[in-house]
Parts: sequence; C-alpha cells; structure tokens
Amino acid sequence: MKKFVIIDGNALIHRSYHAIPKTLRSPSGILSNAVYGFTGILLGILENENPYYIATAWDMKGPTFRDELMEGYKGTRTKTDDELIAQFPLVYAVLDSLSIPMFKKSGLEADDYLGIVSRILEKNHKEISTLIVTSDQDALQLVGGNTMVVSPIRGYKKVKRYDRTAVKEKLGVWPEQVPDYKGLCGDSSDNIKGVPGIGKKTAVSLLEQFDHLEDIYERLNEVKRLSLREKLKTYREEAFTSRKVATILRHDPQLNFNIDSCKTHSFDIQRVRMIFAKLAFNQHLRRVEALNHNWKKLNLLEKQASLF
Repeated sequence: MKKFVIIDGNALIHRSYHAIPKTLRSPSGILSNAVYGFTGILLGILENENPYYIATAWDMKGPTFRDELMEGYKGTRTKTDDELIAQFPLVYAVLDSLSIPMFKKSGLEADDYLGIVSRILEKNHKEISTLIVTSDQDALQLVGGNTMVVSPIRGYKKVKRYDRTAVKEKLGVWPEQVPDYKGLCGDSSDNIKGVPGIGKKTAVSLLEQFDHLEDIYERLNEVKRLSLREKLKTYREEAFTSRKVATILRHDPQLNFNIDSCKTHSFDIQRVRMIFAKLAFNQHLRRVEALNHNWKKLNLLEKQASLF
C-alpha cells in the first residue's frame, strides 16, 4: 500500500526550537536550531517511512472561525519568540528545495489541513495509507481506517504510533470521541473552557456510559451524581461550543488539493546543495544525497514499468 505522509509543520518547528540548543547557527551567524531539528525529522520520515506522497500543513496569521465561537481561544499561549519566527522562511526554503508542498490558507489551522486531506484520501484513495506526523494530540481524533498519527519523541529515531487502540489507551476515549471529551473537560493548551468542574477522569467516565454529548443530554436523568448533572445542565452551551472549537475540519470545497503534486522522488539536488551549504547542514546533505540516489533508481524503474 502506498503511503501519504502529511506533516504538521507548526508543531514540529516549535518542538525543534525548544529541543535543540540555541547555540546552533549558520556560518553567517543566523540561528538555525529549529531548521536543523525540523530538517532532521523530515529526513527521518523520508528514510524510515518511504512515503510515495508527502506534504506539510501550516497555520496562518489571523483569526479562524474558532476565535469567533470562543472568546480567548488560545489566549493563554505565550507569544512566539522572534528567534523562532525568523526561522520559518528558512524551513520553507528547505521544503521548497525538496519540492515538498506547503498547505496554508487564511482561516484554517494546520490541523484542519490534516483533517481535510486525510478525509479526501480516505474517500477517494482507499489504496493509500495516511500517516499524520505531529506532536499535537488534537490530531488523535483523525485516527481510523487507513489513517494513523505518529508523534516524534527523539528526532525520528523514536516515535509513538497511534492507531485506534493506542488513542483509547492514551486518552481513555476512542478517536471519534475526542471532540466530545474536550467539550466536557476542555483543553488548557488551547484555552478551551469545557464544563467547569469536569476533569479528564469524569469526562472519560461519562463517554464510557454515553457515546457522545447528544447522548448525555438526551439521557441526563441517567447521570447519577446530582452535582454533576447540575453542572452539565448549567453549562450545556459551553460544552457544545467547546466541542465545536475542538473539532478539526474534515471538508472544504474550496481547498485546492492535487495528489500528484505531493509525489516524492523528484527535486533539484543542486538547489538542495545550495540551501544546505548556506546553513552548513553537512550531515543532513549526505542523507539527502543518499535519498536522491535511491529515488533516481526508483524513477528509472517506474519509467521502465510504464513502457509495458
């Protein structure tokens, strides 16, 4: 089965920036720790997953529908360091040199691209397995069928793979219940409120008894603890709003997605050499050269096969 890897770019560049010391700089003195870490993970994905297709998804500045639904959404997050912001164009340059598409659209978060693209692949390309690479647990709601989430732990040498069972073990709920789970207990990282006074254990317990929020509110009289029942009744609107905010989009009719543009095995090695030399990524370049050698052979075999 051919493999499509889609990478949560924002999650991985933030992870790299905080994981690698800020002593790593280019020959011209530009801080490059996030670029180095991101590129290392990217090359690990190409080497270990051998994807037939690959793409990256990115957040864009500006509000989304979630900000309209919930005041203070992501309001507790600290401002992104200027030293990290300065490295985004360098990461884009690396991706561009490797001919790896970058999905970004005003009003959408990177997570929404993960959701929309994975749904397109599930519906229209059942012969392809989808691998979502991210350190953000929001994406666990997308797991199912041929779609799996992989979270890097140490570069890409050590990773955690999430199928449906692994999601249940991690959160206590099934992937399709993750938005309901966050609707109940909220998510402090995104400042999603949930129902005040309901924690993770209670949310899991409720969703074990009732499948989704609708079931809880349709059978509210079955919630035995009176204080819990009153909380749910009082904060009904907050629960449903929080769930909507936590739900990753799966459809966008205006999204321009061309699967053929995401094929690996085709890039200008001279452009890669130029970018990597500028950053002094000598070890990374050796890895790209090896990949390029293997992909050239693969392209030749594919061309020969197409003749018959």
